[in-house]
Amino acid sequence: MEKILVEELIKFKMLPFDVYNENGEKLVDAGEILTSGKLLQISQYEVLYKSEPKNFDAGSRNRSSHESNNGLISPLEEDVEDVRPKEIIFDKTVNRKSKLKAQSQVDMKSYYATTMFALKENANQDAIQMVDEIKDKILNDVQAIIPDVKYCSQLKLLGNYQDCHALNTAILATAMGYRLNYEEDLIEKLAQAALLHDIGMTRLPKEILEKTTLSQQDNKIFQKHTQIGYKILKYEMNLPEEICLVALEHHENNDGSGYPFKLSGEQISKLTRVVALCSFFDDLTSNKTTHKVKNTKEALRIMLEVGTKKFQPELLYQFVNMYNYNDLEAYDDMAQ
Repeated sequence: MEKILVEELIKFKMLPFDVYNENGEKLVDAGEILTSGKLLQISQYEVLYKSEPKNFDAGSRNRSSHESNNGLISPLEEDVEDVRPKEIIFDKTVNRKSKLKAQSQVDMKSYYATTMFALKENANQDAIQMVDEIKDKILNDVQAIIPDVKYCSQLKLLGNYQDCHALNTAILATAMGYRLNYEEDLIEKLAQAALLHDIGMTRLPKEILEKTTLSQQDNKIFQKHTQIGYKILKYEMNLPEEICLVALEHHENNDGSGYPFKLSGEQISKLTRVVALCSFFDDLTSNKTTHKVKNTKEALRIMLEVGTKKFQPELLYQFVNMYNYNDLEAYDDMAQ
């Protein structure tokens, strides 16, 4: 038997091997469906072991998949269209008040959706190159419009949250870098780190991602996306540690109330502080928090109320004062 991490189990819908704890007690049988509850139960053990992959009668479990040579569960040929669509589907909604050209907005979404699909399959060199290309597009497009941007709403992509969140975070972080005259190297790292800060979500169970309300058990699994993301960036993509730390730390808070390690203040890396702030702003303006807002002004008011509990004071002040505070554009009214 060999050791295996809980984070490695998440990519399996059905296990092709038995899983044991360090005392040799079997925790999961080969062929068992991994539910969120089962994953939570397994995650309580620091050390896990797996047996050699086993073959099953395809009909015995009434499943529509078979094992590939490497032990992962692969779809049957008739199901391939569900896993590898001929055309990547993404939201083509355009923010007509944005300073980014409409075609540029659509291109960003299209390329991001394709890139994330590739990364979910395998973080190979082609997928890594795609990340670099979309990062460069954001840097070039944002730099070109930054002198003309008056309101934060003029930077925001609109539409499906999953298609837009990482892009919006990267656009905001890049804009902040240019607006505050950060070094070019730092701006480039901000764009890349922001694009990939939620990459761990690609390895979470689909049932978790589709829920609008998470139970306590679900939330424990959801929170693992930070550590999963770090490992993807560090060990699969071989990115610099400062980029990887953003995936790990972006839910840490200035007062130490965040996760996964309850870091505070200067313990949180510089890149993370910027990306986390921009990510939270996009969550607010996408109504993905408990605070419901109609426009940027209301979102900035909430950020000031949350204040130094979540954010470094100087950074928060800089963000709030980057653009005109009285941004009353309603996001629902800007879409076409």
